[in-house]
Amino acid sequence: MKNRLLIIVLTAAMMLPLTGSARAATALSLPPVQQLSATTPVYDPMAGIKMGISGLFERTISGTNRTAKLYVPKAANLGAYMVVLNVPEGEQTVSWLVESGWIGLAEKNKFLLYVFEPGASGQWRSPDEERSYLETAYANISVNSPDGRGTWYLPPESYYVVGYDRPGTVLQQIVMKDPTLVAAATFVNASDIDSAFLSQLHSTFYPTPDWNGQRVASSSVPLPVWIMEDRLDARASGVVRYWKDANQTEARSAGFHGGRIFHQRNGALKYYVADGSLSAVAVAEKVKNEKRLTTSIYDDFLSRYTRYGGNVGGNTLGWRPHYDKLGVQFRTMELAGRLREYMVYVPAKARQAARQGKNVPAVISLHGSGLTMYSMFDFSRWWEVADDEGFILVVPTGLNTQNRTGWGTTADHVDMTFLQLLLDEVKTDYNVDPGRIYLGGQSNGSMTTIAAGKNLGLSRNFAALGATSGGQTSSTTDYTGETLPFFVLFGEFDFWPADLSTPYVGETMRYWINRNDAIGTPTTPASVQRVGRYDISSWKNADGTTVARYGVTRGRGHSTIADEARVLWDWYSRWHKDAQGNNVQQPR
Repeated sequence: MKNRLLIIVLTAAMMLPLTGSARAATALSLPPVQQLSATTPVYDPMAGIKMGISGLFERTISGTNRTAKLYVPKAANLGAYMVVLNVPEGEQTVSWLVESGWIGLAEKNKFLLYVFEPGASGQWRSPDEERSYLETAYANISVNSPDGRGTWYLPPESYYVVGYDRPGTVLQQIVMKDPTLVAAATFVNASDIDSAFLSQLHSTFYPTPDWNGQRVASSSVPLPVWIMEDRLDARASGVVRYWKDANQTEARSAGFHGGRIFHQRNGALKYYVADGSLSAVAVAEKVKNEKRLTTSIYDDFLSRYTRYGGNVGGNTLGWRPHYDKLGVQFRTMELAGRLREYMVYVPAKARQAARQGKNVPAVISLHGSGLTMYSMFDFSRWWEVADDEGFILVVPTGLNTQNRTGWGTTADHVDMTFLQLLLDEVKTDYNVDPGRIYLGGQSNGSMTTIAAGKNLGLSRNFAALGATSGGQTSSTTDYTGETLPFFVLFGEFDFWPADLSTPYVGETMRYWINRNDAIGTPTTPASVQRVGRYDISSWKNADGTTVARYGVTRGRGHSTIADEARVLWDWYSRWHKDAQGNNVQQPR
């Protein structure tokens, strides 16, 4: 299926007023508001990556005398998805969060709420007067400090955004300036934006270029957007056109739930949108109450998307996988007094092979620091490659270190024991071919992949390693161990300079060149080829077999893009273990 993005933009004409309306008095059960700065989370070692706090919190926005609310559902995971929204005009924060259904929906689906609210008067001021607060509060969401996520919570890599009324208009302008931080957005009566502001975004450029070296304007970045208006006036119509252009939609539209839907043109937005992804929206008209609207916004639109990547050239938007529909399995074990967790995805082709008594390959994918098995599963899109190629995908989670997650990067860390136990379980319980098991990861997960390769008791399980954006320098001259084919991809604008002459990348590759008896040094590969957006250096052994590779992904920063999973699978699929347990190339 070609990459298509369904973007909706919508008129919800005749919609009942959604904000500021009088309500019949009801007996509400309002959650108490706690002060985030006074709350110390208590992490249960047998709760894995569950957050140490739950409930409704208030936090001070640094640099202002204002606050925002944070709602954390019970048993939410670190790094859970987050909806960023503003309280509508004329509403009180806590009662509105309950009455609108946002707290109930967050509790049901285990996502976070991050809520911008009026000042002490309880009333929003004009958009110009509120702009500084909203911009500061938005920038403050993920700040790792006492006023930010710090000890208390770990936000996701991208947000869902919902804007209401005049403050929501400012929020939409903030999102327009940098859509890469947002997976999907909905704006309700919040599109009073003039053409002069929209024009500015055509000449507002990101600091790094795309994979072709071209500058990227804010207006060029796609974002699934659902716009609702009581009346679609000239300004709101201009906003619709703006988003249609950004998403490169077709001119024609189709009816959808009382509104209109515009589809991304075939072949458009390569690399910005994952291949095979599709977006859809429901337009709510004549809603009877806000709870129905809230449910539609989240269930029918926002939650369909996920997004990952730092800079604009390494940022991918796509479908968010539905674990229940895919049949993803969740498994745990106890190790050293801690709960360890991992996900297993057995695609249809692997299940069919099992019915035929056949074994299939397995790929183990390790997340980066501050991420989890859930985010790695969603962002990397390895599950789509598993669907196509028929291998079993295993995605574990590192240790909860009280304000983030991560892996040990030494050969003797407890995570090496965890990986071995995980391998033992997977090989016992699934139709895994023990000669075709592959390991990789992103960032800290890539570093841990290297540590596992240097652990000679663990490394014998793998036919090849392949990872992204993480190295491990070493002054060792001990290159004992089996040949273990190795491939790592760094971003052109990664945390570390991507040049092979630099110590971090060069020393990382030096180990694998020597370990695998390849000819050459880090700066003298056998070949350097440009393949699509990748510059790939290769080293061969005396038999002429490529046993080590290093790639630079053009336009990418410190992230991983969906296309890299397929590049790494091509590397993995070249290798298997022979009858003697040696890693050799498979016939192609």
